[in-house]
Amino acid sequence: MKKTLDSLLHLAGANKCYVGYSFFAEAVSMALEDPSRLSGIRKNIYLPIARRHNVSMFQLEKNIRTVRDVILRNDGHEMLEELTGRRFRRKDPLYPKELIEIFADYLREPDPSSR
Repeated sequence: MKKTLDSLLHLAGANKCYVGYSFFAEAVSMALEDPSRLSGIRKNIYLPIARRHNVSMFQLEKNIRTVRDVILRNDGHEMLEELTGRRFRRKDPLYPKELIEIFADYLREPDPSSR
């Protein structure tokens, strides 16, 4: 089965009815293209997306946080542990930047079923 961002987000409980869905997907795609963008996420990822969609940075970040919150409410910690092999404690904050990085890293790895 081919790994896709849409299928991952669907498994995580996030769906396209959230405004932040497309913003989050675009951020992951940009991080996939160039992982160094994550070191300056506001300038290198958020700002271009906000300009493209004619929204403020505040609105963009708020909508991406909503997607993060939905994922975490839907047992996202367990899914993230499966994707990364790392343990995530529920009480520790997970920043949107970290979630974008996790999804991008997972999608960058070759699909084991294609071997």
